[in-house]
Amino acid sequence: MKKSALFIPIISFFFSALFLTFFSAQTVFAQSAALAESSLTAIPPRLGEDFSLKIKPGEKIQTSVRVRNGSSQAMTVQTLAQDFIVDLGGETPIPIEGETSNRWSLASWLMLTPSVQIVQPGEIAIVNIIIQAPVDALPGGHYAMITHQPNAGGLNAGGSTIDTSFSIIPSSAAALQQRVGTLLYVIVDGPINEAAFIRELNFPKFSEFGPVPFTFTVDNQSDIHISPQIGIEIYNLLGRKIETIEMETKNIFPFIARGFEGQWDRIWGFGPYKAKAIMSYGTGGQVAIAVASFWLLPVTLLLAILIVLLVIATIFIAIRRHLLYRRGDQQAKIEILESKVSELEQEKLKQLDT
Repeated sequence: MKKSALFIPIISFFFSALFLTFFSAQTVFAQSAALAESSLTAIPPRLGEDFSLKIKPGEKIQTSVRVRNGSSQAMTVQTLAQDFIVDLGGETPIPIEGETSNRWSLASWLMLTPSVQIVQPGEIAIVNIIIQAPVDALPGGHYAMITHQPNAGGLNAGGSTIDTSFSIIPSSAAALQQRVGTLLYVIVDGPINEAAFIRELNFPKFSEFGPVPFTFTVDNQSDIHISPQIGIEIYNLLGRKIETIEMETKNIFPFIARGFEGQWDRIWGFGPYKAKAIMSYGTGGQVAIAVASFWLLPVTLLLAILIVLLVIATIFIAIRRHLLYRRGDQQAKIEILESKVSELEQEKLKQLDT
């Protein structure tokens, strides 16, 4: 009887734990499904990259961004201004939590209204941005990321905060929340340094067949971002330009090096070539140049052709020698026959004389 009394609570605890595990899993699944259906879109993805947002020290200007709710449910969206850094490849911006002393930071200059709002399904909401530049703002580019994400706290219809302090959803599900953003580019007027270089223009030193890949890095030492126009010119042995490869334009933030890669689509080539990378950038049309040399030569094919020609030449020489030998042999036989005929004639004349 005591064993039964002890066994029943154990069974009850087991089924309770199983139920809670199943319920939590279903909740996480439902949360994941809801987030999969949700689709926040930041409009535009970049603002001011064309140098359209200019400000003077101590001045205040205003602009705006938008966010679209592509899900089937209303969503409370929180908007934040964050500084960011760029990854080692110079391509992916990474938001920074909290304030930073970065010389190009912008987030502390921004005021967003509203910072939290309810966005209905399919609706596009506007976030106004007031930019207040300090009186001691340094000339050049300043950058921030305006991020939008579903707000865990939320708002009710009247705009007050909803209490969500209690939740049975594990933190791993909350981590699935979507975050999108607009990169904001602001230029502070003043004396701005513009300098950029092409580094490490690399082609394979030797290739038998194309396409021929190449890589290079653009190092931006300017006070502002640049969007360089880059062309790769290919010259043959005689110094004649035979092709120009236009590279895709990319934004490069100040004091960031960003890698580029491409290929020359020529399949066959014969001899050495020279590549010249020409980059124009900046408001004044500055130019940077880098040069590299490489070979495109089908050595294996040429060796195969050479071997075939040598074999043909060897066969030709062998046949010619054989023909010459046969001709010489026939000539020797003829001479021997002529000599015997001459001897027979002489013997016959001697017999006639006697």
